[in-house]
Amino acid sequence: MRTRTLFIALCLSVSLLADEIPVGYYDAIQGTQDSVLKSTLSLIVRGGTRYEYGINQYHSTNNPPEWVAGDLKAYGTWQALPFTDRKAGGVVWDMYSNCVRYYPNKLGDSGCSLNIEHCLPKSWWGGTVNEAYKDLYNLNPSDQRANSQKSNYPPGHVKNADKFDNGSFRIAKANTSGYGYICWEPAPEYRGDFARTYFYMATAYEYLKWTAYPQFISDATYLMFSDSIQQVLLDWHRADPVSEKELCRADQISSIQGNRNPYIDYPELVEYIWGDQKGQAVDLNTLTCAFATGFCPDDMGEPEPQIYDTLINLPAITAALVNAIPGGSANSGIQSNGNASITMGKSSTDGEISFSGLQLTDSAILAFRASPYNSATSMQLEIYLNETLDTTILVNVQQETRHEVRYRIPVPAETTSIRILSVGGGTSKRACMQELYLLTPKQNTTGITAPSSSPTDASKQLRDGTVVILRNNAVYTPLGQQIR
Repeated sequence: MRTRTLFIALCLSVSLLADEIPVGYYDAIQGTQDSVLKSTLSLIVRGGTRYEYGINQYHSTNNPPEWVAGDLKAYGTWQALPFTDRKAGGVVWDMYSNCVRYYPNKLGDSGCSLNIEHCLPKSWWGGTVNEAYKDLYNLNPSDQRANSQKSNYPPGHVKNADKFDNGSFRIAKANTSGYGYICWEPAPEYRGDFARTYFYMATAYEYLKWTAYPQFISDATYLMFSDSIQQVLLDWHRADPVSEKELCRADQISSIQGNRNPYIDYPELVEYIWGDQKGQAVDLNTLTCAFATGFCPDDMGEPEPQIYDTLINLPAITAALVNAIPGGSANSGIQSNGNASITMGKSSTDGEISFSGLQLTDSAILAFRASPYNSATSMQLEIYLNETLDTTILVNVQQETRHEVRYRIPVPAETTSIRILSVGGGTSKRACMQELYLLTPKQNTTGITAPSSSPTDASKQLRDGTVVILRNNAVYTPLGQQIR
């Protein structure tokens, strides 16, 4: 056993900052094989803690109830994603599209055309909100269009993406897939990520009743997957080895949930259960450990330079928050997406937000992020300053790609009103917006009456089981009704 002890020590010594593999974590699988190996891994990795699914940012203690801003472990699963699935610069790491998007308010939420997706469909175990439902290893930020098209279809090798193709995520119709059913396929660099998630879920939750889609997955045998799906997953696993992105994600999830994905730590274990080494007993001394650290970006986005004062500060933007600003107005064409972003356009009404009563004695910058809405084919925004059209933004969607762009519009001194209109927003030109600011140079700022707040002044809280919006010491419902 000495060789093994030295090997594990080497595997753990990469970084003291990492959420290291606990010494002895996998000891119990030594000498096991096939179904016993898988069931032993199941007992190991089903441990840890799963946190609430959704966007809860605060939690309550009992006796008496006390509302506290907890650490990440107190948050809902959305709040974990900026830590687990984020590129440098705060960009969402989306394995379902090439779209550039950012997390709202530098925290997790649905944002503009962004979902949280169950990689292995929740309907495959019946959709029960259980530990599997809330497991971060199976939850990914995803493009809303790709997520909707993916539905609960199985993975497959796609030759003709005649149902959906956004340049990254591809879906084939049943009669062209070669399998007799609709199937999907991600970009080559993510295929192993998906495969190892499927193998993890079939291991950690093998005790569930997998009876909803027996043609794809069943607990009738320990292998669980149908022959065709098992082969696809093995192909993906072998063709796309564990990447730096996957190592970062696994490390962050482990620090949150307190459990590991064995097929990322020791990719060869896949072969011992489903692949070429079935029937052979595991010898941990001979396995290659893929565990490593140092791949996660350190920054949490790009904060505004400190040379500016923030006159209007909406790091999270909803109709309620716009209307709460003195002089702020959101018309009936504004739809709030959760508690962080808005869709501009509803039915046949163009979306419009405006701010009046401004008293700018110096130039300023109107800063916001926007992208075409989920089902829109284009976005057209018109920016009016003092009721005169100043800027027109027109973006056409190509191959389902809806990049979110940071816009900076110069606003001259003496401007008293700003209006943002989404033209045709009720039809195909609907826009999605988040994070809106009005900035002025700090050294020349005079007394402006528009409110200034920090990001924590526009936050979501869970109170008595209900999500509310807290801003400037006032509490609102998500629909904009002031509670106090």
